Amino acid sequence: MNPFEDKNYLNKKFDSGKNLSFEEIYADSKDEAPSIESERETINFRVLAVVAAIPILLLAGRLFFLQSVRGADFRAQAEGNKLRVVPTYAPRGLILDANGKTIAQNMPNFELDVIPSDLPSDQQAWETEVGKISQILNVDPQTIDREISPLDRGSTQTTSIVSSITQEQALALIPQISNYQGFSVEDNPIRDYKDAQVFAPVVGYTGKITQQELADHSGQGYLFNDYIGKTGLELQYENYLRGVSGQKQTEIDAQGNVVKSLADIVPKPGDNITLNIDYDLQKVIYDDLTKTLNQYHLTRGAAVATNPKTGQVLALVSIPSYDNSLFAKGISQEDYNTLLNNPDHPLLNRAISGLYPPGSTVKPMMAIAGLTEGVITPQTKILDDGVIRVGNFTFYGYEHSGLGIMDVYSAIAKSSDIYFYTVGGGRAGTGISGLGPDKIAEWFRKFHLGSKLNIDLPNEQAGLVPDPAWKQQTRNEQWYLGDTYHYSIGQGDLLVTPLQVNSWTATVANGGTVMQPYILNKITDQDGNVVKQMQPQVLAANQFDPNYIQVVQQGMRDTTLPGGSAYSLHTVGMSISGKTGSAQFDASRPDLTHAWFTSYAPSEDPQIALTVLVESAGEGAIYSVPISHEIYDWWAANRLNKNNQ
Repeated sequence: MNPFEDKNYLNKKFDSGKNLSFEEIYADSKDEAPSIESERETINFRVLAVVAAIPILLLAGRLFFLQSVRGADFRAQAEGNKLRVVPTYAPRGLILDANGKTIAQNMPNFELDVIPSDLPSDQQAWETEVGKISQILNVDPQTIDREISPLDRGSTQTTSIVSSITQEQALALIPQISNYQGFSVEDNPIRDYKDAQVFAPVVGYTGKITQQELADHSGQGYLFNDYIGKTGLELQYENYLRGVSGQKQTEIDAQGNVVKSLADIVPKPGDNITLNIDYDLQKVIYDDLTKTLNQYHLTRGAAVATNPKTGQVLALVSIPSYDNSLFAKGISQEDYNTLLNNPDHPLLNRAISGLYPPGSTVKPMMAIAGLTEGVITPQTKILDDGVIRVGNFTFYGYEHSGLGIMDVYSAIAKSSDIYFYTVGGGRAGTGISGLGPDKIAEWFRKFHLGSKLNIDLPNEQAGLVPDPAWKQQTRNEQWYLGDTYHYSIGQGDLLVTPLQVNSWTATVANGGTVMQPYILNKITDQDGNVVKQMQPQVLAANQFDPNYIQVVQQGMRDTTLPGGSAYSLHTVGMSISGKTGSAQFDASRPDLTHAWFTSYAPSEDPQIALTVLVESAGEGAIYSVPISHEIYDWWAANRLNKNNQ
């Protein structure tokens, strides 16, 4: 018992009258109570032990957590704090013509970049830096502020804020840039396009990668400031042209200042692509077509040239065109809106995406269909008296007075509408019932109309091959004989691209094989090794009787001989076979027609198939044939002998 806890015990002791010492008072309980000093020492040690143990345990636990659980993270952060990796962009591969002439190459392009996390946090320091940089770049300081304000200031991602600064500005900035915290000047090469207007519809253009494109190509090595192919060959062969980016590695201190440079990873340039396109031929076609358009105050046209034996695309022109260098440098919104709002649609590649009624250029196909189906023979004679009457309806030929007695050869050469009305829809009193719309559609599809030819360019259109079922489903209308007559001469709802017109022309020229058109010849790496070699591809073969192909070939040859609709071509220094066409496209303006001429040469050994379209011009013989004449004159003088060697 503790004497200090029992009041009765203490009272008894004091009541005894004795003068007791502390030891005597405590004597009865000496086995239970320690000394005051001993009690005090026991209490202090226990408290101190607990107090000391708690922080030690907390520190040990925290140390364990930091080292074992978060150690890897902190090590990575520590490395990131001292190692800064800045991407270096790979030059894109060259685009070359069939003879090695450069169509697209690269040129230096200096950009002002920032790393947001390194930018000064002090407002005065920030304003001083921006003021000095703005003065060198000759821009308003607010321009730089506007570019930087949306950025995450904690990001270490290199971001371009001023693109395409001049070389003089770059040279003025580079010696001082280390004094401007967070800023750098980088060379991110951009495209240099030769004869931009001439080649833009084929080559396309590159531009800065968007957030959506970056997401779409996630994991493919694209960088925040990368350039990417947007249209044309730049898009089609992006995976080969783009190359592999490198890295500049530097060691920095806590303030973002460079301590020393480390080993760089050199970027790998993209592969070069060589085309089947003939640079000089492309330019000749573009210049001749442009001259005629300007002469007659017209604005739109297209042309395609191919090797009919292989499908190689030798030239592909669309007018109006545009300057694709504007996109490479970063097109302004004003310039972009001008292109978008242009009623002539310069961004449309008319050669592969424009859809038109083909007019009389279909007559060679109609002849092959009629001969094969037994509707006509090479000897069948039909009177072209200028008009066919069916009840109250009248269908005129382009020559209202008539062309006289026609066989298949003269009907092609002179482009007789009445003859092919009869082949397609029949005519009372002739004993010819005609092919009918379903058979016409079937034969047009054999020539690959109504489907893509799979040229190696984006946005090719398939066109439209109508038939009675289509009209009923689309318009809830039945098909009439008049529809068949119009169909038979390439009018009505039939729609094709200039590329398709060129394709069926090449099919006749080569004896009946539908070839896939292709622009790319080969891809080579920077050491000249062939990465990819293209080969001719057959889309359809053995569909047409060679004898009937020869009949049509003769009819097209007669087109450029006396009496033919393209007789003016007889002065060219080689034989030419062709077909003219004038296609109505606006029912309210029957006087407006697209002018077509599609042809091949030399007739006996075709090396080039050429198709020329002048929109809203008039007759093909008046507008498109003279353009073809100039092109063939150049070809005969500059390519014919070379190709025969």
